[in-house]
Amino acid sequence: MDVSVIISSKDPVGQTVKRLGYSFEEIDEDVTEFSYSKGDSIVMICRHESSTRTPAFTIHHPGNPGKSAMGGKPESLAIANARLLTSIFRSMTRIDANIEKIIEATHHGPTEIPKPITFVEIGSDPEMWNNEKLVGKLVEAVLKGIERMEETDCQNTTLIYGGPHYSKLASTVAQSDCISHIISKHYISELSSNVIVQSIERNITRPRTAVLDSIPRSKRETLTSILSSNNISIELR
Repeated sequence: MDVSVIISSKDPVGQTVKRLGYSFEEIDEDVTEFSYSKGDSIVMICRHESSTRTPAFTIHHPGNPGKSAMGGKPESLAIANARLLTSIFRSMTRIDANIEKIIEATHHGPTEIPKPITFVEIGSDPEMWNNEKLVGKLVEAVLKGIERMEETDCQNTTLIYGGPHYSKLASTVAQSDCISHIISKHYISELSSNVIVQSIERNITRPRTAVLDSIPRSKRETLTSILSSNNISIELR
């Protein structure tokens, strides 16, 4: 698989990557709303923002599970490359830095690119975005993850519904399974059947397992019905 690593001229982490001398292709659009057509799969290295400004390395699939959108379309998920995300995440966990490494729930655009996109981020403030040592370590982890993708062992490809935005559950499950879309608890109350179907279908590798993390009974019935009809085994937590 040909994986394209890209950065943005509008993103501070992208500019740090550029200063380090990496020759990744640079786009001139916002990271949440861009178009790109090269390669079989895309990795965007960029900033992570958080109100707590907690230092972190994060990774996630893009998509807008709810009726509001940050780039892309509402109630629209991008294509997930679960094996690529998982391989890079496992590589990230080996970075020698006392910083949290975590998988985030699916959020923000772009959603309309007909290729899978994986966001790899460092945050959560300008000090981290401009830290050449840490950004360099993240880039090297990305490159190792891409290199090891085809040999990454996954027992299943797993979907997760519920739980917090920063998914410690996914980060644990990723030690054995490949992680597909994660729909956090913040979107469960408005989650449509259409988005549930997208979370199953918008994948390079079709999921075989879904974990339902503290889902209310009313939504659990809808999820269970759609997942079962798609031959996906269900684990309740």
